[in-house]
Amino acid sequence: MRGAFDELIAWARRHERALSIGLLATAVLLRGLLVAYAARPFGYVWDFYPAGVAVVSATGRLPLAEDCWACFHPPLYYLLGWPFYAAGRWLHPQDDALALRVLGGLALVSAAVTVYYGQRLLRTFGCRGGSYVVGVALLLAFPCLFISSYAPEADILLTAILTAFLYYLVRYFATPSLATPAAIVRLGALAGCAAATKYSGLLAPTTLGIVMALRFARTPRPRIAAQAAAMLLIAALVGGWKYADNARRYGTILHANGSAAEGFAMAASRSRGARYEFSTLRLAALRDLFGPRAPAGELTAFPVYFSVWTTLHALAWSDMSFFSEPSRHGDPSHPYPRKTIPPALVMTVIVLGFVPEVLAAGGLVRTLRHRSTWPIAIFVAAGAASYVWWVLPQQLWALKTKYILFMLPPGVFYAMAGLAWLRARTPAVGVIALVHLFALIVLANLYLYAFAVGRL
Repeated sequence: MRGAFDELIAWARRHERALSIGLLATAVLLRGLLVAYAARPFGYVWDFYPAGVAVVSATGRLPLAEDCWACFHPPLYYLLGWPFYAAGRWLHPQDDALALRVLGGLALVSAAVTVYYGQRLLRTFGCRGGSYVVGVALLLAFPCLFISSYAPEADILLTAILTAFLYYLVRYFATPSLATPAAIVRLGALAGCAAATKYSGLLAPTTLGIVMALRFARTPRPRIAAQAAAMLLIAALVGGWKYADNARRYGTILHANGSAAEGFAMAASRSRGARYEFSTLRLAALRDLFGPRAPAGELTAFPVYFSVWTTLHALAWSDMSFFSEPSRHGDPSHPYPRKTIPPALVMTVIVLGFVPEVLAAGGLVRTLRHRSTWPIAIFVAAGAASYVWWVLPQQLWALKTKYILFMLPPGVFYAMAGLAWLRARTPAVGVIALVHLFALIVLANLYLYAFAVGRL
């Protein structure tokens, strides 16, 4: 069995370039279909960020929290989205739909940046051949990233920024000689840009502070302290002004509208999160959400939504019927028509999605012995902790995988590390895992096609 595994890996290494080009071409084609067949000109959104971009276009100023429901977020998405939106308005001043379509280009660029730095992260740790090809394929075929590729929301931009930030932080931590002034400025600027995109982007300066403290503890030199201070100062200058403005206007640094305010309220009772289930996996109830006989209703009206692992996993490997069953969105106009995707295909992709997740859990444990991977572990731990802290006080719509989409590149890295460990320790199980990963990639791409065109 080890021989078969090694032969497959060797074959993939010999054809790595051709396989990578084929995967990229498939991803570009599928995203073209996603744009072409989208029911709404701006694609697939949970939260209507385009309103904030429209405020910038109409008024020439940054939006205030009161200007629209999503306008309380830090403004980097609105600033970067404005040139796209303005280009569409310039091409056809009377066609707002075109402006929104062009705005979707920012999401496509962000998805490309995420994949680019995700594969560079794999390369940094020597991922080659079959493992590299599988890792890139998972990045390209991951349904949540795919759907977000045409979603004008800040989450996809944040994912791109955080992926680039993590890559450069890993390089800095592993190779001190790379700590040039330019590298220090880049890390600080990326951390600041993350904080200026969403409140969850504070994960970047938090991770940076912890990693630098760890580095100083291991090598207590003034140079390390000076580098840390410079990075954090740059991050504060780039992204801190929004939080200072919040404190001045609203008396809190994390001001929000609607139910999101409950998650950011420092004094909010965390006991209200008792409604969430952290120890269940409800696949049978999940299956009932799909298909022509699925019951109508908003996604949050179904008890299965509050099964945390079920929902986050289902929204990672599918849309959990949110964009494919008209009533799931909650908008009475039913903006997203029904997609006729075979429920068996959806559920097969969801079930196979457990394979890379289990591999990732094993890979995380196995790589902790290597100091060079500690920034990734700190990033993941801080991200998971902050997300749970934010979710617990809220009753509605807090569980969305897009909120933690930035976990994808670290997750793929850990999955490939887990696969490599299986290859070395139990080749037979490694071959089985690899076969299941191949099946997942093929079926996930088939699902992406069906989602893009609305039928299969």
